[in-house]
Amino acid sequence: MRPISRTVLGVATAAVLAVTAVAPSTAAAPGDDSTGNRPLVGSEASARAGERAATVTLVTGDRILVSRDAAGNAAASALPREDGTVPLVQTRRSGEDLYVYPERATAALAAGRVDEELFNVTGLVRQGYDAAATGTLPLIAVYGTDLARSAPPAAPRGARRGQVLKAVDGVALQADKKRAATFWAEVEAPAARTAGGLRKLWLDRKAEATLEHSTRQVHAPEAWAAGFDGTGTKVAVLDTGADVGHPDLKGRVVASRDFTDSDGADDRQGHGTHTISTVGGSGAASGGKKKGVAPGTDLLSGKVLDDSGSGAASWIIVGMEWAVAQGADVVSMSLGSPVPTDCTDPMSTAAQRLAQNQGTLFVIAAGNTGPKLNTVSSPGPPTC
Repeated sequence: MRPISRTVLGVATAAVLAVTAVAPSTAAAPGDDSTGNRPLVGSEASARAGERAATVTLVTGDRILVSRDAAGNAAASALPREDGTVPLVQTRRSGEDLYVYPERATAALAAGRVDEELFNVTGLVRQGYDAAATGTLPLIAVYGTDLARSAPPAAPRGARRGQVLKAVDGVALQADKKRAATFWAEVEAPAARTAGGLRKLWLDRKAEATLEHSTRQVHAPEAWAAGFDGTGTKVAVLDTGADVGHPDLKGRVVASRDFTDSDGADDRQGHGTHTISTVGGSGAASGGKKKGVAPGTDLLSGKVLDDSGSGAASWIIVGMEWAVAQGADVVSMSLGSPVPTDCTDPMSTAAQRLAQNQGTLFVIAAGNTGPKLNTVSSPGPPTC
């Protein structure tokens, strides 16, 4: 890693100010409650009055009806397959979340070849991956091949290939739920796990942003007085885009790129403009009173969260790669996944590899959900 100058370290402090959000959808309580190895019966899935049940198609092709029981707890029922058989499943509760594991996935789970979040049925509903919301399941396939030097593998049957994620030797996939059983059979075939083949299948989970408090308590005026305003450096902010027409950002953003399915790199949500202005806004709209912490730095805006404020992990990884290729000294990401990480998920892996191999400083949201367990989530793990 190349040495980081005092000026860049000053910009890093500025970037910390933009790290204002991790957005969890729910808090997971410590401790699990296993409910056994058996088919779930319909009475367990009785919906609470006024609450809609949702059908989730798992990556294995098994369909699960998710609802609430009389006590308000998540409940699930395995639906019959096309041949009329009902899959044998296990369930596990973790806080408010319910995991459903079909028998055909147990070997892959035990071997660590598949992300457990692909079986978090409440999490899938929460992220908008249920049957009513989408006909595909977004995945990240990580391979044992250096995809920076090799051609990406063909998509398995039942899926189409999206972005190539070189930082993690992975590929984004969209699995057709109607062909999920075919897809699962192919990725679990022995040939798919030979040397250089598929190593692990991850949910392309969503990350979100929320607004936080302004951060004036870092003594930025003292840094400016000492000559450290970020001049000569680049900071990339990966967020919901930027309103480059805002007075504080006119002439400040030297490059913008959209990695989402939105219509362009403009910010229609607000969070990106907020964070990038905190890093390096000119303060023109307030006569200089509310300028950013590093008003001399060159700003890069990567739109990795869509107009609703959420984005796929694959979008964020490609945004990281772009920021590094643009020569960013610091990459600021005020975002996070709802799921705590063990440091092996694709977003965490990408941030680690790019920081270690490219010399870019990554500054990532951590712990903004409050003083409780599991408040630091991907890609900002506490101990990686």
